[in-house]
Amino acid sequence: MITIKTKYGYSVDCYGTIGPTAAVDFCCDDEWADGVSESSFESWDDAVAELSEWANAMGTELVQLVSDEWETDQ
Repeated sequence: MITIKTKYGYSVDCYGTIGPTAAVDFCCDDEWADGVSESSFESWDDAVAELSEWANAMGTELVQLVSDEWETDQ
């Protein structure tokens, strides 16, 4: 797990291995906003930046990201 701070001042926990083929599930403070990203990301920083922008526009905060890809030591 890594934790990344957003430009909005809160932190997001990120689990798994990120890459262009990974599907990323996201959880927000408001459950109605939870889902799976349709974007692909090269890094957790990119994922947090894009998805926290979306969450802010929706009036909620991003809490956690989980990739469907894992390294064997995780």
